[in-house]
Amino acid sequence: MSDTLRIVWSSIYRAEWDETPGQYVAQGIVAWGRSRRLARCEDATIGFKAYLGVQHYDPARWYGNGEPVAKFFLSIFLHNQTLTLQTFPTLPQALAALHEYHRRLAEA
Repeated sequence: MSDTLRIVWSSIYRAEWDETPGQYVAQGIVAWGRSRRLARCEDATIGFKAYLGVQHYDPARWYGNGEPVAKFFLSIFLHNQTLTLQTFPTLPQALAALHEYHRRLAEA
């Protein structure tokens, strides 16, 4: 893990829910069909910025099929350009992806 990657957690973040993103919806922290950022991650030395968060997605809102679901997300930017937006069932998986992206970009 790099010493240059700084993660600042929001006051709404709850470590005990790292495996259960639906808790943020159940507790009213994330509204139905919406998202909330849980952390801002930055490495200014390489122009890297990322956000970790939780989102609730209801396919019916977009005339789709399937059950509503809450997931964690990771969005990554390099020099203010979006590189990726991915979702994960658990926060540890999103954090692992964050650190892997950062490692690769820092080594480039």
